[in-house]
Amino acid sequence: MPDAHPVTQHSKPVARDDRKSVVRKSVVHNRVQIVMIHTSRYAFQGQARLAADAGVSRSTISRLLSGKISPTYRLAQAVTAALAQHLKRPLQPGEVFSPTGEYDECSGCALSGCSGCLPEDAYDSRGNLRPAWKNAHPGDWSRTPAHSVPTSSVSALP
Repeated sequence: MPDAHPVTQHSKPVARDDRKSVVRKSVVHNRVQIVMIHTSRYAFQGQARLAADAGVSRSTISRLLSGKISPTYRLAQAVTAALAQHLKRPLQPGEVFSPTGEYDECSGCALSGCSGCLPEDAYDSRGNLRPAWKNAHPGDWSRTPAHSVPTSSVSALP
């Protein structure tokens, strides 16, 4: 018997080969969190503050940062403008958002005007560098595509 879908009453089983394939849209890569880390404004309640600054809902920013949505042109413009205002340097949407994950400036630190740093999560509660970060060079964690260094601080902001 061919591999079949679960059936409900009054329906015929459909062979697995006859199913329509599910097409997933690709999500636009973004460096919003990396830029947020480089601003004092977004150090506390960053998502809520960015949402207010960009004029969108907190859930929109949350979905954007988690990679669940791709930004509309308006959202990309609003987020980029808010980030630029608090970095006090000009930013273009193409420096923050990319359909391929490739950027002219591969370092988020350099994009933010930072000479190279390590994220807060690289240090323990006493301020000592965690063992996983001992060979990391300042700024490497913010490169795109990311090098093989821990990225826990990039994946979750307050």
